[in-house]
Amino acid sequence: MQDFSANADKPYLLDPTVESDGPITIYKSFWQILLENYTWISILSLALVIIVIVFYFIRKRKKSSQTETIEESVDPYQEALLAIEELQGRKLQLEPKPFVFRLSEILRIYVQKRFQMPAMELTGEEFIMEIASNPFFSRNYEDLLRDFVDQGDRVKYSKEATETSQINLLLDSALFFVKDTNKRIEDQEQAKDDGGKLAHMKN
Repeated sequence: MQDFSANADKPYLLDPTVESDGPITIYKSFWQILLENYTWISILSLALVIIVIVFYFIRKRKKSSQTETIEESVDPYQEALLAIEELQGRKLQLEPKPFVFRLSEILRIYVQKRFQMPAMELTGEEFIMEIASNPFFSRNYEDLLRDFVDQGDRVKYSKEATETSQINLLLDSALFFVKDTNKRIEDQEQAKDDGGKLAHMKN
């Protein structure tokens, strides 16, 4: 027979109106929860980082591709002409030194894009050496470009006053170079196309 006397000191076991003995609520700290779920949290965090990195590189590659497409769609010849025209409009506003710096930059950008030469990375002397080693330039434009670089350096680095005639001469030289090289290349390409068509007709 069960002994109820042992429960006499626990009235809630005898009297149903007394609050029953419920389970003890255990509260876990944030760090305990974190440690218990460390593996899953690590996996999810790593997956999130990978997704962010992949998204970043896809977006960067897309922007780079769009930039290259835009650059390729711009004709270096037209770009140079527009830049020279814009610079001419500012001739009275700019001092000789920044004017010639900008003119030299326009010419070098044109050479770099039109002829795939690292013109922007070269010093004046290196630029002339590169020109001299290229048959297209050495036969037709070496003297002109050498004078352009020499005169331009004199304006950019000399303390002497620069005459307007010097600026006009540099401007005319750059404009002639851009127009004449473009015409010469177009003539060569046209002659090549005509030769190909003639050979095709003979066959």
